[in-house]
Amino acid sequence: MSPWSLLADAGYIAALLTFVAFFMKDSIRLRQIALASNVFYALWAGGVHLYPTLILHIALFPVNLVRLVQLVRERRLIDDAIAANDVSAEWLIDFMERRTIAAGTVLFRRGDAADALYFLAGGRLRLDELGIDVAPGALFGEIGIFSPEGKRTQSVSARETSLVYMLRRDDALALYKRDPSFGIYLVRLITRRLVEDIALERGAAQAPVTPSGAADASR
Repeated sequence: MSPWSLLADAGYIAALLTFVAFFMKDSIRLRQIALASNVFYALWAGGVHLYPTLILHIALFPVNLVRLVQLVRERRLIDDAIAANDVSAEWLIDFMERRTIAAGTVLFRRGDAADALYFLAGGRLRLDELGIDVAPGALFGEIGIFSPEGKRTQSVSARETSLVYMLRRDDALALYKRDPSFGIYLVRLITRRLVEDIALERGAAQAPVTPSGAADASR
């Protein structure tokens, strides 16, 4: 086969890959095909001296490669979040503000705007209306962040001096949009809370709250 024939084949393959890309529903597969088309377009354009096309696809190759890596990472995070057996919020601490709550202090009251969610790192808090203690390791207040009313339905006070980490509402929503594993984490956590609420209503769970299933102060 002549060099010209090989270049023509590269051009046809690149065009075919571009056509196939329009039918891809999987974003990872789409980026893989885009990378392959960049390679074949660059080979064809370089051979026939179409330098603007050559430069375009050389520039697009790293863009598609970076986006592919991001998509693979996001897919892996989602799979890990779905496969996780426990529900822990400790990984959120790096995104949160540290606060110390003195004993007897009311953190928020029923009817307040849900402007943040919290992670209890030390001490003990109480859901006043329910008379339930929140133990260290618990994330609480997240349902109020995502509820339509955006209001607290429980008051929370410190039974002893407590260390909490706070994630403000805007930051929580931004993290939810940016990190799909956080969204999966919240779905798992809220689902577990709803199951525990049913158990509480049936009188099956009266013990202090555990870190993996702490009662949500926004309910």
